[in-house]
This record gives sequence, structure tokens and C-alpha cells, in this order.
Amino acid sequence: MAGREPADAALARARAAFDAGDVSTAFDIWHALAHQGIARAQANLGGLFATGVGVERDDDEAARWFRIAAEAGDSVAQQNLALMYYEGRGTDGDLTQAARWYARAAEAGETEARNMLSWMAYEGVGMERDVALARRWAEPAAAAGSASAMSRLGQIFHNAEGVERDPEAAAQWFSKAARLGDTEAQAMLGAAYHLGLGVPRDQMLAYRWLARAQRRGNEVAAGFLPRVSPLLSESQREEAERLIAAGDGA
Repeated sequence: MAGREPADAALARARAAFDAGDVSTAFDIWHALAHQGIARAQANLGGLFATGVGVERDDDEAARWFRIAAEAGDSVAQQNLALMYYEGRGTDGDLTQAARWYARAAEAGETEARNMLSWMAYEGVGMERDVALARRWAEPAAAAGSASAMSRLGQIFHNAEGVERDPEAAAQWFSKAARLGDTEAQAMLGAAYHLGLGVPRDQMLAYRWLARAQRRGNEVAAGFLPRVSPLLSESQREEAERLIAAGDGA
């Protein structure tokens, strides 16, 4: 008589089915494993209910499964439960609880949890404003590729918040984040090129970054772009627009 399939093998089979578009099979496997107490299956089941993929969206059910898995130590579930608290879905929307669960997931190494905890600390959401804590979690998130965290580090060095003012370090972080598509970083990098803060003054580069950010609704860029545009000749503006359209990444 064959024994029960190992949980790891069943999880892999469910993931393969899900990736192949067979959500029904994935749901059945995850549902069975979730009732056996397998935390990752519980987290994945919560994810289906949270997104409405393969099942009717049910925020209460999603939060229930995320909580069970989170309390069992699953870091993905901890991060997702934090988001449910942050968005007020299936929970009472307690932002202190969002911060608490983001902290658990951050400690476990989840990059987005580290970024969100950093943002909450920086903005004072769900906790007292704490720039040191914001920097502590922004650094590993940035190292893992989070553009938002990179941009936040740029702001910390630009504004001299708990560190010496360092225009070069700020510009370096803004540059990294801007190239990954962070709109705020694009605006700040454009302003830095316009003013010569931490980078050589370069109005062409200023225009290219500011125009990108302005077209995505950034107010800082909208304020600086009218100052920069008259500094370029018509041919320079045309070249800048050509480079933007070509996706040059400045």
C-alpha cells in the first residue's frame, strides 16, 4: 500500500499545476495540505482567496488562512497578512498590526516586508516616525533590488535625516532607483542634475529624468521641468525626447 505523498512533493505538484494554468488542481492540493496543517499550502490558499484566482474572492477567508499560516511562521503569509491589515481587507485595518506582521516577515527575510516596514517607519504609519528604523530596513531591501527602498535611502541622505548630508550618496541611490523605474527617484535625480547636487550639472540629463517623472504625474518633476526646458535649445529638447522615446534609461 502506497504511503501518503510527501508534503514537499505535493506542494511542487500544486505549484506546477498553478503555473500551467490548472488552478483547480492546485486549489485541491493546497486545500488538502492546508487542512493537514502545512503552512505554505495555507498561505497559498489564502493567496487564491485574496486575488479571486480560481475561486470567488473572499477577503475574510484569505485573512483567515494567512493568519493560520503566519502564526505557524510562514513568512509569505506574514507579509500577506500585513498587507491585509494595511488595506483593511478581511481585518479591522489596524495599522499597528500591519507593522507588527511586516516586522515578522522582515526579520524572516522578505524583501517587500522590509521595504514596507521601512516606509511605515519613515512616514510614521502604524508607529512613531523612526528614521533609524526606516534606514535599517531600507538597506537590506535596497540590496535585494527594491527601487522604493533605494529611493528612500536617497531621501535620507538628501535630507540629512540621522546621517550627515551626503549629496553624492543621495544621487547614487536616486540613480539606482530611477533606472528601475521609481518615479520619485527620477524626479529627484533630475533635480540633482539641474542643480548640480552630488552629480555634475547637466541640463540634458535633468530634462530626460524630469520629463519621465512628470509624465507619470510627479509634482516635483512638474515644478522643475519648466525651469529646465528653457535652458535647452530646440534641437537639444528634440534629442532628449528621442532618447526618452528610445528608452535609453539616461
